[in-house]
Amino acid sequence: MPGKLLEEFVIPARYGRGFVVEKGQVLRIAQVEGGQVGDCAFFNADDPKETFHCGQSWAINVTAGTGTSKAFKYFYSKPPRENVMLTVLEDTYPNHWGNMGGRCSTRLYEIRDNLPPGSHRSCQENLREAVEPFGLTGDDVMDVFNVFMNVDLFTDGSFKILPTEVGPDDHIDLRAEMNVLAAVSACPADTSPTNNFRSAPLAIRIFEG
Repeated sequence: MPGKLLEEFVIPARYGRGFVVEKGQVLRIAQVEGGQVGDCAFFNADDPKETFHCGQSWAINVTAGTGTSKAFKYFYSKPPRENVMLTVLEDTYPNHWGNMGGRCSTRLYEIRDNLPPGSHRSCQENLREAVEPFGLTGDDVMDVFNVFMNVDLFTDGSFKILPTEVGPDDHIDLRAEMNVLAAVSACPADTSPTNNFRSAPLAIRIFEG
């Protein structure tokens, strides 16, 4: 169980926020209303060139027997460092999209929904805004972890996004193994099944280790 609650805030629906989780602290990403997906980017707060790598995390966890594409125990940084950035301590909804690394963007909404640029917020925009106060830009946002996202993968290599089934009491607890700059977007997707065709807030809680 995590220790003393140090900080707590809510990320409004359709927006994002950046914050630092110090080494040893526990980050909880939690539902407020249920049914909400989050897109999460993680950086070494002391050297932002070291970032979370979705594919390497998936590959190493599967190889080591510590996870699958739906849920894994260790979040690794991109090669050549491949350090453990975060360790999962508790996951009440182990059904995430942990092997893709992408997010909704202006281009995606244009292709999928025929929406003109600037007419709909996106996780890319949210994450850019979240990291800018820390001296980073949208170009610095690499892989993301699609927390609580429900996706079916098929043998022909295709996928289908399904409505998330995450409930209002669900959360994931991540212990920081280094000082981590986290950026979390409460995904604004309301034109697809991702968030059950709506958007809702996400709660962030940071605990002592």
